[in-house]
Amino acid sequence: MPVIGDQVGLTLDRIIMATDFSPVAEKAASYARALAQRYSSSLSVANVIELSAATLSADAVVGPPIDQMRRDSATEQDRLLNDMTSAGVRTTAHTLESHNAAATIVGFAKELRADLIVCGTNSNRGLSKAILGSCSEGIIRHAACPVLTVGPRAKPAPKSALSFQTIVFATDFSADAAKQAAVALSFAQDCGGKLYLCHVLNHSGNDIADTIGQSLKFEAALERLIPKSSYEWCSPDCVVAMGAVAPHILALARKVGADLIVLGAKHSTSWYAHLVEGMVQQVLRDADCPVMTVGAR
Repeated sequence: MPVIGDQVGLTLDRIIMATDFSPVAEKAASYARALAQRYSSSLSVANVIELSAATLSADAVVGPPIDQMRRDSATEQDRLLNDMTSAGVRTTAHTLESHNAAATIVGFAKELRADLIVCGTNSNRGLSKAILGSCSEGIIRHAACPVLTVGPRAKPAPKSALSFQTIVFATDFSADAAKQAAVALSFAQDCGGKLYLCHVLNHSGNDIADTIGQSLKFEAALERLIPKSSYEWCSPDCVVAMGAVAPHILALARKVGADLIVLGAKHSTSWYAHLVEGMVQQVLRDADCPVMTVGAR
């Protein structure tokens, strides 16, 4: 999705769908298929065989365990390939092998110059996440393109034509906030949808007057994220809340019936998963709709 000034040219020529064939990945596949149909995209279905998992499943590093994983991947890939092509989507299947699934998907996306990565997540919490890592979190933190993540509570894509009619964009006003807002705006424009811009203050002012002043200041800052030309076709709502960030984003999304949440993603230099759960992971875990994360450009 190229950015020109404050505008985004909404092109999704190449979509990658990362899958482990789990139920939540199947739900993500419904969005990958619907997006590819809407934007006439080519779809690359990528499954990563994690060699570390194969090593732990038997005494030998190679042999029947890894061979079985390869056979299972080929069988599932054939099924997905048939499903996608029968739906009119230009699809290729790719089985990759590595010790770091997230890094492999990110590298594959870079190689293909992907416009979007679609994946599912169970949003594991706590120590299991720290030990096993989170593929979706690694992709979100390192991908150069936007990532659409479908969490455990998100509804499957509609069987009718996909259209994001209500979009919530939440920002912390990082350096890339305007470009991230432009991505949300581009989907709203393409779908003729309603856009809500949200910022959550994590503490109140010194008194009521100070709190009101802060709210007005950030509401004006949200309004400035929308180019003036966009007001010709949209009437975005700007919402400033106070308190815990993730619960307020989720509450707003549920209140307005959002079918897409757009968040900025902070890139990281480390591939290790974090024990402390962040705001993005909380939203992914509890959102009723898919979440699109847009990193720094």
